[in-house]
Amino acid sequence: MAANTVAGGASAPAGAKIYYVAQVCGWGLYGIVQYLLARNRGATSVLPVAVWCGIGILGTHFLRSYASRRRWQTISQLILPFAAAALLMPTVMDAARAGASVLLLREHFTAEPGWLLLAHYFQGVLVVSIWCAVFLSTVEAGKRRAAEMEALRLALVAQVAQFRALRSQLQPHFLFNCLTSLLELIDEDKDRAKQMVVRLSELLRYTLRAERVETVSLKEELGAVQDYLSLEKVRFEERLQVRLDIDPASLGAQLPPMLLQTLVENAVKHGIARLPAGGDLTIAARVSNRDLQIHVTNAGTLSMATEESPTVGLENARERLRLMYGHGASLTLAALDDRTVRAAAVIPAHAPGIST
Repeated sequence: MAANTVAGGASAPAGAKIYYVAQVCGWGLYGIVQYLLARNRGATSVLPVAVWCGIGILGTHFLRSYASRRRWQTISQLILPFAAAALLMPTVMDAARAGASVLLLREHFTAEPGWLLLAHYFQGVLVVSIWCAVFLSTVEAGKRRAAEMEALRLALVAQVAQFRALRSQLQPHFLFNCLTSLLELIDEDKDRAKQMVVRLSELLRYTLRAERVETVSLKEELGAVQDYLSLEKVRFEERLQVRLDIDPASLGAQLPPMLLQTLVENAVKHGIARLPAGGDLTIAARVSNRDLQIHVTNAGTLSMATEESPTVGLENARERLRLMYGHGASLTLAALDDRTVRAAAVIPAHAPGIST
């Protein structure tokens, strides 16, 4: 007796092929066993057993089609009709077997003992019941797998949407700060304002490109950050001292666009800008253990650095990393001492970003 390995209506061609092969092989094997037993009792023809198995194949295939048409939701919805089929089908199968012996083989009907008829009937009930149990179990397992895959698909869609929303929040905030600095400088120094416009145009070009890609090289991101710091240098002058400690081997490593920019902007806004005398800002990057490690260290306190921003912040950047790399990336913020704060990001150097 064959196990049905196809869920529902078996719309997949490969699944349908497996089902039909299993039906024929399972019932065929059972028929061979029954024929050998019948020969031990003196039977000579295979036809009655073939008819018996043929009715079994047709009956169980009807059950499969019935389940597919019903578009059932749970096993409990099919238990009653399948149980009724398991009780009725053996009667039809035994009647067809007896009819084949009398009508097709022209054998004289000889009443079998009651216990033998009952044994044949319960044997048929057992066979059909096993088929039903295997069918329902297999379909339920397939349904659960399909539900799990759908849940994963929906989760991925939600993550992609969330990722895009988080990324879209970065550009308006960043451009707002740049335009504010430019507005303050226009009336004070037109030449420096022109230089600032050039820097800003480079940043705008990078920002537009960042919207079309999931990752950029550290070299590209660092170029945009240097443009940003040049703009901020106009505003803060000697209050902002920048130092770079970049391992050349790390320049080709990939990271989400605007990530380093977020860390640097947070350091400037919540650190340097809040100190009357300003302070130092250090950007360090290197690849270690196949991870890109970025440190942004600035003068300030942890309470300053963690002050909430209405549009963008470290939690936003941390969530972007989680969506792209799962647990493979991290972003932490800690005080090195009572006057210095460090943001540290660790990103898999060769891990792909999320697919959108």
